[in-house]
Amino acid sequence: MATVSFNQHLPDYEVLAELGRGNARVLKARHLPSGDVVAIKQYAFATQADLLRRFERESQIMTGIDHHNVVRVREVQLGTAMPYVVMDFVEGGDLRSLLCQNGHLDVPTTIRLGLQLTGAFRAMHPLQVVHRDIKPENILYRPLVSGELHFLLTDFGIAKLRADESTRTRTGQSLMTYEYAAPEQFDNPRHVDEAADYYALGVVLYECLTGRVPFVLQNETGLAFFMQQVLTAPLPTPKLPSGQSLPPSLAMLLTSLLARSPQNRLHNTDQLELLLEQSRLEYLKANRAAQGLPLVTQKTVTGPVARPVAEAVNLRGGPEDPPTARLINLVDRGWTWWGAVGIVLAGMAYGLYSRVPHQSADRSTNRTDSITKTEPSYQQVDAEPTADTSAVTRSNEEGEGMSSEFETISAHQPGADSSVNRSTVTDSTALMPADTTQ
Repeated sequence: MATVSFNQHLPDYEVLAELGRGNARVLKARHLPSGDVVAIKQYAFATQADLLRRFERESQIMTGIDHHNVVRVREVQLGTAMPYVVMDFVEGGDLRSLLCQNGHLDVPTTIRLGLQLTGAFRAMHPLQVVHRDIKPENILYRPLVSGELHFLLTDFGIAKLRADESTRTRTGQSLMTYEYAAPEQFDNPRHVDEAADYYALGVVLYECLTGRVPFVLQNETGLAFFMQQVLTAPLPTPKLPSGQSLPPSLAMLLTSLLARSPQNRLHNTDQLELLLEQSRLEYLKANRAAQGLPLVTQKTVTGPVARPVAEAVNLRGGPEDPPTARLINLVDRGWTWWGAVGIVLAGMAYGLYSRVPHQSADRSTNRTDSITKTEPSYQQVDAEPTADTSAVTRSNEEGEGMSSEFETISAHQPGADSSVNRSTVTDSTALMPADTTQ
């Protein structure tokens, strides 16, 4: 009967099941025109003005937030007899059911939850939206193909726009969940900021790791004793059910998120993300060391490293060197060869330069002596024109034979000057006395 009643007030939707009931009913339905499965949050009794205002505010807030870690709003209908909001249906469930099933979450899943809610904070807090009721019931999850979980924040029913301070009264205080409420929410629930959401996130992470909240509200002791613990008692040291030690950065994060004073509490998304990422690395290193696996010790080089030229030379046929190294190598080798060739050429030029003047001087001296000795012989021959021609011819033949023999001997003597030898033979022939024998 309940399903039929809901269908009468939800045109274009077929109700498939009721998922939960609190301040409003949460239904699973199918959108008939598209066939999509959606979640519908509907107020069955819309007579209270305060509930209607809160419902309207929630729909406005969720419509303005577009982030993959915040449940998306598809449709808002506030003018009907039973107002409702249509949202994406998240297949999986909420974090409370997951904790009831497993007791706690492992460290990697808890870190993943913290990182995804950090993204949700980064989307809603700049819009001056404070959720004020972050708890496992308002965190949905969707299983992924990889086996990991995708978390989404929902239910902004008592969320507050910081610019609208007049909408929260003691009713707002009664609607909050005490075990996840920040200490300042007990004193002045109308004047809270995003630091209250960070405190609630710290409680959620603490519970996911240990399986229990830091301070438990018990019916036997009452609310007054619980508030005294929250305001004065030291934070219980978080202990993992597995007995493993908590990553130091994660322990520091919990302490910073659960600080009593909003001014001393961590409330920055960048710092939150940094500590979560450091916690992830610390967990991986500790887990690897526990398995006896070596840790990676290589250092990451952030810039180019210059190699010596001798190292860049590929002498053993290894991998080809970079073009720059080869160019430097060729330039250096080119300058080396050109330097050696220059030195050799300079030495040869100096030797030639030093030998040429001496050879020129020797040749000029020899030529001068030849001319000096030859001139008297020509005068002597001219002075005796009546000499016997045959005798002269015979003497010349003998002289040529002596000259040829002398030249042959001189050719085997190093450094001998043929011009000087020829002049000497000529002089001896010219001065030979004429034969007067008839």
